[in-house]
Amino acid sequence: MGDLLNCPQCGKLFIKGIRKTCDTCFREEEQQYDKVYRFIRKSENRNATIVDVSEATTVSENKIIYFIHQGRIRVKGFPNFTYPCDGCQKPINDGRLCQVCKEKLKSELSIEDFILKKQQEALPSYHTDDN
Repeated sequence: MGDLLNCPQCGKLFIKGIRKTCDTCFREEEQQYDKVYRFIRKSENRNATIVDVSEATTVSENKIIYFIHQGRIRVKGFPNFTYPCDGCQKPINDGRLCQVCKEKLKSELSIEDFILKKQQEALPSYHTDDN
């Protein structure tokens, strides 16, 4: 049985199961998703920006970005549809990070990995005689 929680969107009590919101908020979110999806799938809207989509569907830009981050909406083939990089806020239209932030993250991880290896190599080792 799920936990009894307050819905993070509307505050109503609900039993948490698969979803993180109550049924009412879940249905509302699905309706918003459907509006956005139907709008961007029309060929005449292929050049729309996120602002255009938000205004036409009355769905907030943040909610549209949420759908993109969930992987429910793919905008890679839409030339004007950009949203902010999670790292530097530069406009992107694929993934969560721009190429510069990806490279920076890879570099930082490589340096961290190098430091950890050096620290492990520097640890003293002890030999015990089991005779």
